[in-house]
Amino acid sequence: MIYMADKIIFVIETGRENMAKLMANIGMATKMKEYEKNMKIEMIFLTPAVSVLNKDQALYRPILDTVWKAKNTGIKIIACETAMSNVGLTREKIPENLVDEFAPIGGIYVLNKIKEDYETFWI
Repeated sequence: MIYMADKIIFVIETGRENMAKLMANIGMATKMKEYEKNMKIEMIFLTPAVSVLNKDQALYRPILDTVWKAKNTGIKIIACETAMSNVGLTREKIPENLVDEFAPIGGIYVLNKIKEDYETFWI
């Protein structure tokens, strides 16, 4: 029997400096959700990773495609508004309907999830 938590949040801090690691972990989250459909999985993008949600950056297209796949399996996608401000990213530059929630302060969002007994993966 495989033990898996029923609530997981992936805290994405890795950005373009390590795209392979970023994509591998988004892929892992997607596989986990496909394996256990009832599991709650969330993915929050902080600085500098939030910049990969910019639809105008051709370099990030493979990452955006991977994030869309994760979302389509039922993973909740969150973007930190403070991080967005730090990198000059506006909501208009993020593909429509990709982000499920904009958290004003990502760190507080993560702390609240930890209080709700979410397992936390820092990427």
